[in-house]
Amino acid sequence: MNEQLVSIIIPAYKTEKYVEACIQSALDQNYPNLEIILVDDGSPDRCPEIFDEYARKYPNVTAVHQKNQGQGIARNTGVKAAKGEYVFMMDSDDVLDGPNAIHYLMEEAEKSHADVIVGNYRKFRDEKIWDVNQHHLKAGTYQDTPAFRFDGFYRYGHLAYNWGKLYRREFIVSNAIWSRNYPFTQDKANNILCYAHHPKYAFIDQSVYLYRINDESITFRYKPNMKEVWVSIAKDFHQELADRNLKDDYWDVTAFHVFFGSFFLVKQEFMAGHGFRKARKEVALYGKDPFVRKSMKELAKGKYLKGVSGFSWRVFIRLASIVFALHGYFLFTLGIFLLRRMKIDYMISDKRNNQKKGKGAETLSVQVRGLCDLLASALNGREAGEKEKRILQSVNQEELFSMAERHKVLPMLYDLMEALEEDVDPKRMEKLGKMAEKTAIQSYRLLFLTKELTDEIQKAGIPVVVLKGCGVASYYPVPEYRKSGDVDLLLPNMDDVYAAGKLMEKRGYSLKEEQHANHHLVYQGPDGIDLELHAMLAEPFDDEKINQKMEELLPLYFQDDVKTRTMGVEVPTAKSALQALELLLHMLQHFLRAGFGLKLLADWVVFWNKERDPETAKWFTQLAEECGVTGFAKAVTLLCEKYLGLNGIKIYGETLENDFSKGYAEQFLMDVVKAEEFGKSDKNRMVALRKRGLVGYVKEFHYQMRMNYAEESKKKWKWPYLWVKTLVTFLKNNRRLKRGSLRSILKNAGERAGVVEEMRLFKRAKKG
Repeated sequence: MNEQLVSIIIPAYKTEKYVEACIQSALDQNYPNLEIILVDDGSPDRCPEIFDEYARKYPNVTAVHQKNQGQGIARNTGVKAAKGEYVFMMDSDDVLDGPNAIHYLMEEAEKSHADVIVGNYRKFRDEKIWDVNQHHLKAGTYQDTPAFRFDGFYRYGHLAYNWGKLYRREFIVSNAIWSRNYPFTQDKANNILCYAHHPKYAFIDQSVYLYRINDESITFRYKPNMKEVWVSIAKDFHQELADRNLKDDYWDVTAFHVFFGSFFLVKQEFMAGHGFRKARKEVALYGKDPFVRKSMKELAKGKYLKGVSGFSWRVFIRLASIVFALHGYFLFTLGIFLLRRMKIDYMISDKRNNQKKGKGAETLSVQVRGLCDLLASALNGREAGEKEKRILQSVNQEELFSMAERHKVLPMLYDLMEALEEDVDPKRMEKLGKMAEKTAIQSYRLLFLTKELTDEIQKAGIPVVVLKGCGVASYYPVPEYRKSGDVDLLLPNMDDVYAAGKLMEKRGYSLKEEQHANHHLVYQGPDGIDLELHAMLAEPFDDEKINQKMEELLPLYFQDDVKTRTMGVEVPTAKSALQALELLLHMLQHFLRAGFGLKLLADWVVFWNKERDPETAKWFTQLAEECGVTGFAKAVTLLCEKYLGLNGIKIYGETLENDFSKGYAEQFLMDVVKAEEFGKSDKNRMVALRKRGLVGYVKEFHYQMRMNYAEESKKKWKWPYLWVKTLVTFLKNNRRLKRGSLRSILKNAGERAGVVEEMRLFKRAKKG
């Protein structure tokens, strides 16, 4: 990161109670290149003294004093005094949400070179912090649509605030985007004007700002001039566009501004205890303004509503506007009164902030994001620097290392942690060292065992290649740190599997009693290490075309004598594109069961960071398409590019994120995080449905029946009996293994279907 200068601007007026916490949250940022500009807007309390004290104590803090002119003008003063490439504005009673807030925003700024970078935020009061308010927005051509404007300024509101985002200072200055001195709502007026100058927006999913619920602030005080100011903001916007000779295509913005203003007007009267009659009177006076009447009539006719996402929103706005336009102020006021009594506004907020099925994922915790960032550095062989040091300082190290251990990626972090040893607890560092040493020893043990076994099988005239294990370890910066516990070998067919099994039995291997798959046999060696002899690339899927394709491709894995050198030893492997397909199918197989963890994603990262041949990528994407797993390949690649440092050849181009809904990558990542290594730690995880609803459950149950009774299920007349048998077996095993209740397992499977559906599994592009 270039670490350009960022100016944090904090104007203050009568907020001495909170302002020090605000300033301290800015000083606590891990981002190293900051200046903090404190603007005293003629405050009559101790704010001027506090500002001067901080300016004397910290060289990167500047205090500016002016006569009271309002918050908007104070912000302008701060921007004019700023020297940073980007500016970040704060209200003096709020705080930044953690020490990495500016770092996360600037990370995106450097990547996208955007004019405005928007983060999420949370509300708080005293010790209580509410759920994250998610913006649900994305960049690109979408930002030029009415839907983007409605979502950004009204439905979610993130574009309406000056705080919680970075602005490129040159963009503000060159376009003269200065706040007007409205007594309130300066933010929205300022940002609507900003939008009209077509900035490039970028968005991050981290919460970067804590917004205080402060009953003493202007936001929560009664405003007797609300009607006049609210309408002035809308009128002034269009006048300013005319004065600047800018094209005015934004009547939808001010129409919705007027619409929601009527709700705030009634809400204010109720909150002040003025009663129903006063609220109705204020609405009637609001309705007399020509601009208000025009806007409400246009909405009543359905104008601007095509751009509103959500059928219920369109119906609600149009019905309310019709009532208003017909002067039904009594009914309009009564409707708002009932909505407030039923707390519909709170329900909408809760729903929009916690959407998880495609339109907004769970916000990543500091621990998850920190582990991914550290793992990305390790997988790329980067030396530890200030970024990694900041991560360690901002996380709970015990939780982070525990998570890494559960995902079997902790040894991969050893070299990074050794370079940052002074920031790591000595006991934890000692434990990590022992684990890395143990993993390295096990890696060499399995490497030489793999070499011995493949040599013996090949001497018997049986083709064999290595799957995963030491084959994929060769792609890691430090191959020894790739943890593995068994040996996986692929053979051409089941006859060869049985023949190789006989050879292994002579070496002291024994066939394990319990075999949990139809595509391989598991033998256990005298040293306790498992040997899996595969006759297929993966367990058969619930799609005949991919199963047929896997059979067709199998001979290609043995067609060429390909050797991979790992830690000085050569083992037989397949061509690179075929290796990539097997890695993907292995992930998919585990994903459709209980899931997989970060270790398999790490394999994907190191593989494609090293395999940069365009022809390899082209062949792989063709194979994935023929198998019907392109959607899964894109989802995995998106995850690795966004969070785990995949920066090699762009398998699916630069616009991969546009193939999925907003927040999908975070949703998928959280599924991976919760699964840990192979989903076995969560008693409620068994499968992921391919489709939500009853149809999804029925299809999955039928598939499980066919897998468990492959031969018998070929006779359709036996299906009812086999369904019952499958259910009884499931219930018995569930009880024996002490897994979760049937209800909790079914619920988990249904929830995971939201992740699966967007992958469009086994959907193939139409030819021609």
